[in-house]
Amino acid sequence: MLTPNHVVIAAKAVLFAGAATAVTLMLGPFQGLEEAFGLSDKAAHALAFGGLTAVAFLAFPRMRRNDLAIAAILLGASAEIAQLFAHRSASFTDLAADVAGIAVVYLASHIEAVRRDARERGAMRFSDISAQRQRRRRRKSSVVMPAASVSPESEAARGSFASRAASRFPREA
Repeated sequence: MLTPNHVVIAAKAVLFAGAATAVTLMLGPFQGLEEAFGLSDKAAHALAFGGLTAVAFLAFPRMRRNDLAIAAILLGASAEIAQLFAHRSASFTDLAADVAGIAVVYLASHIEAVRRDARERGAMRFSDISAQRQRRRRRKSSVVMPAASVSPESEAARGSFASRAASRFPREA
């Protein structure tokens, strides 16, 4: 039976193989191989890093997309720096193509969230939606303290639950 965890495990394997392939192609003696597939160097960079980012989003569902996108950008920058030492041509335009591929996947990954907001909160401003989410996060992250042990004497001194509730929520006439 296929479960989401199986998909995550498969995505991690694909991500590892894809990253290893990308590093080998970028640092090995394969300069110009993308032309065999009818791609320019920049298109190959954008497709490779966009694909790796998409698979990373699937492989690590509990990590924030922002962090994964930043890691992908750092990988692209590291590959360009490594190309300097591998006697290959490193360029900022290759890094810009990497970032473009990552950005396309990153922005596309937010489409479903925008669609959900349009369905559920169509009349609200984005700033109000953001404030509402922050309040919800604060509520979720607030630490719930365990109930302190209460002695029968202190419970009697405070009054019964009904009397405390009645004083806090008086009945209207």
